[in-house]
Amino acid sequence: MICLFFIYTLILNLSFGEGEKRKHDNAKKPPNILFIMADDLGFNDLDWKDETLHTPNLRKLAFHKNTALLTNSYVNQLCTPTRSAFMTGYYPFRTGVQNGVFLHMEPSGIPEMFPFLSENMKSLDYSTYLVGKWHLGYCKKEFLPTNRGFDYFYGFYGPQTGYFNHSADQWHRDLRRVVKGLDLFEEVGSGQSVPDFSQNGVYSTDLFTDVAASVLDNHNMSKPFFMFLSYQAVHPPLQVPRVFEKYCSRVKGRYRRTYCGMLTSMDFAIGRLIDYLKMANLYEDTVIVFTSDNGGTADFGASNAPLRGEKDTLWEGGTKTTTFLHSPRYIKNGGPRDMLFHVVDWHATLLAIGGHHGESYGDGINQWEYLRTGKARIRRSQFVYNIDVHGSAIRDGDFKLILGNPDRKSFGDRTRLRLFRISSDPTESKDIARQNPIIVQRLSRKLEELKKYLHKNVRKPLDLAGNPEKFNGSYSSYWC
Repeated sequence: MICLFFIYTLILNLSFGEGEKRKHDNAKKPPNILFIMADDLGFNDLDWKDETLHTPNLRKLAFHKNTALLTNSYVNQLCTPTRSAFMTGYYPFRTGVQNGVFLHMEPSGIPEMFPFLSENMKSLDYSTYLVGKWHLGYCKKEFLPTNRGFDYFYGFYGPQTGYFNHSADQWHRDLRRVVKGLDLFEEVGSGQSVPDFSQNGVYSTDLFTDVAASVLDNHNMSKPFFMFLSYQAVHPPLQVPRVFEKYCSRVKGRYRRTYCGMLTSMDFAIGRLIDYLKMANLYEDTVIVFTSDNGGTADFGASNAPLRGEKDTLWEGGTKTTTFLHSPRYIKNGGPRDMLFHVVDWHATLLAIGGHHGESYGDGINQWEYLRTGKARIRRSQFVYNIDVHGSAIRDGDFKLILGNPDRKSFGDRTRLRLFRISSDPTESKDIARQNPIIVQRLSRKLEELKKYLHKNVRKPLDLAGNPEKFNGSYSSYWC
């Protein structure tokens, strides 16, 4: 059994020692890693769960003989917290992003004391690339991707932007009007971000896929690569080229039909990228991961059925996601992997894939052996959904305890305790707190102890110093 506390270490001791940095398997170059993250993908939103949808490429990958399908994979409830957990290996309540997401013109970012996965992959001699969504802070140079370990970045900094015009329209209370600005940038290893006004009208899913292939075309093949392909799809706004409408004729509801088209567009783009990897002789030596950053939003066409809740809730529908890892070289006997897996585990796991020999990193554990063979050296039995003043939740084996409000729509419930047995009640329909006072007491005490490690919330009010009107109409950096 894993105790939640064994993985907490002092931040000053996080960096690899020099002796640990280069523990490679000298017999072979470590594999390339392509990590694909969809945005706001609902738990039910793939065609093997909802047959009215159309995702043939993802289905082929998910059920391939060389694929480990994670049936109990969890993330955080929102974009910034999940991406922070992925990059730092720490739960968001430890890094100060437990409450909400970074907005355009917000003068904040992930504290620099936390090394990012991209930095640690570079220490293992990987080339590191990010294409797509960032959402971890941009107001100063130090927050930009190429100052957090990426050799190259192409994409957008904020929560959302137009799929065609790449502009983010945001209501500002002080100005009492909508502020518009381009959010599409390129960084080439210097921390200097250059806005790209030339791609107006190019659909972002296609754009990011083409850029990813172009980056790999120019990659130095003597080194392995770590590419984080962070799609905008299927996050609002609901926009898609009409050509994809024909794949969604069976979908009922206007919003879900558009959502289906966006999903199909991403699926086809991933299919093209897999074809590129094969053509470039990169496929066999590349580990491919697919996941989402949180659950979907029903108002924008997503479905998390049969789970309860949606994005920005602590219910399963906001935090449980479809995840798989595909590797022709390493996974010979694929299939379901039922053990608990949390997004913080990716940091330690990807480092292990890259040659680092460690059982844990931050709050995460190295699950590479389990994903590869189905046999676990260490078993995850607990994880934290989130700890925040509004509401907190913790998992221990089959049991899930929620303290306070599970979603933003609930108020005045901060002392209420709910307990669910997820294995027999995955839809969280039966609160069994009264029948299990000992379990409730034990998990409540654990939450209280973990609060000792709570990092002060780093969110800040919007600042007009970042108004894009001051930067030639773009949400540029260097203003905070």
